[in-house]
Amino acid sequence: MDPEAANLLHTTSRAASWSRANERGAYPGVSTPLNWSIWGALGERAVRRAVFDLGLLEASALEPPDDTDLWMWSIFYGRPTANVDLWRVVHVGISGEPAEAEETERRVFGVARAAATGPGPQPAAPADVAAKSARAAAEAPGRMRALRAEVHRSWAETTSPARLSDPAWCRLRFPAALEELARADHLHVLVSMLAANAIGKVSSLAARSGHAKGSNALLTGYPGMEEFRTAAALWEVSRGRRSLGEFLAEHGFHGPHEGEVSSRSWREAPGPALAVVRACAGLAESDAPENREQACVREREAFETRLRDAVPAAERDAASRAFAHAATFIPLREAGKANLIALLDALRACARGIGTELAARGRLDDAEDVFFLTGDELLDPPAAARTLVAERRELHAHYQSFELPETWQGMPEKVLAPPAADAAPAGAVLGGIGASDGVHEGHVRVVLDPAELEADFEPGEVLVVEATDPSWAPFFLVAGAVVMDSGSLISHAALVAREMGIPAVVATRDGTRRLRSGQRVRVDGGAGTVTVLS
Repeated sequence: MDPEAANLLHTTSRAASWSRANERGAYPGVSTPLNWSIWGALGERAVRRAVFDLGLLEASALEPPDDTDLWMWSIFYGRPTANVDLWRVVHVGISGEPAEAEETERRVFGVARAAATGPGPQPAAPADVAAKSARAAAEAPGRMRALRAEVHRSWAETTSPARLSDPAWCRLRFPAALEELARADHLHVLVSMLAANAIGKVSSLAARSGHAKGSNALLTGYPGMEEFRTAAALWEVSRGRRSLGEFLAEHGFHGPHEGEVSSRSWREAPGPALAVVRACAGLAESDAPENREQACVREREAFETRLRDAVPAAERDAASRAFAHAATFIPLREAGKANLIALLDALRACARGIGTELAARGRLDDAEDVFFLTGDELLDPPAAARTLVAERRELHAHYQSFELPETWQGMPEKVLAPPAADAAPAGAVLGGIGASDGVHEGHVRVVLDPAELEADFEPGEVLVVEATDPSWAPFFLVAGAVVMDSGSLISHAALVAREMGIPAVVATRDGTRRLRSGQRVRVDGGAGTVTVLS
């Protein structure tokens, strides 16, 4: 087959600007057909409904348009990608501050242009934006907390061995879980937009008050963050106060590449979680997650007090509201992400149950072939399913043979895997975005695949990665610092590093190529630098 033929893993763009800065962590590598058939149009509708809730889109625009350049996200050569132009419009619309457009883009995507360059039309902005946004913000916390409990019950039932042994039940459960995912994604996107707005307001307040360099302290110290709870539960396992089975029953939906349905969660392959347990066992009790959390809370509250005192008296109530919104929506954003990951694991479990039956009946060569079907084909396999799978596997392998730039306009250029770079010499300084304050010196551990973390991970090592998803969070408990090729101030790695109280530098672009495991480096999370010491 022609590997460049039009297919569901690739689309075209005329002039919009695109970024993989955040999607790279959620959806690493090349998506499988089943994965994009789950996330693609469902995700676009979720974004549009959330933007509508905030008063920034007309009801007539809720369905995805034909023009790719007017989608909030799309896929290129198998890589899910965000439309920077439209996201910029949305974030500015929520904040009501057009002058902040460039800084908003930098905060969300790690880089910024002086002016947007994408095509119109743009989302409409009704006169009642403020009223609708306020109503959405008031209702979202209660909705999210109720949905989090509902999703956990649904995931636990779906992944029970008794259920998964029945292929007929898996076929019934798959579309129902897909509907739940659509509802959860809608609420998650809404909360994420409100969180980004809250982050923007507190960061702007710090900058106006002359405390911009310390603003990261405002984005941490929120008790009960989802990933922090996961790390704390693994700590309890390492201390013998909780069994691995109990941990997996609550957090087993996490796992490497957890935004990809064909991966394996900890529920199926707990090796990475056990690696964290082994590493935590060597840490002192003073390193317990609760101690880190309390230190972050104290630092944030002290900084908030300094900022309140620094602004004019007339602005102090507004500052308090900004702090309260951040404390509400930043943790809810992570809860929403956990809902998506858990429901995707439920879909993963059903797909594997169906795949096992199809392989036993000779409809597929292997149970894992099911991930190269679409959701509709999974429930009603075509006669030529085996041929389709073979063609799509070939295309998938072709897409894996090259990379894409992190940002581009129009169509991306295919980039061959760059040649190995010489190791950065002693004295070299790598720059990026300082995402979590603090300074740490330690030995580098470059990790390109989360599966590598099953090997022993030494406390205090500097974790150097391309991107992370929530399954990496427990390793932040052990790491001394984190350095990431991609990301931004609101990316997952930045949020979790701040909660764990470790320095983080993101958006280095080539840290994984220039640093080597075993090198000793100094990570300055405030300055956004990584200095090679030896």
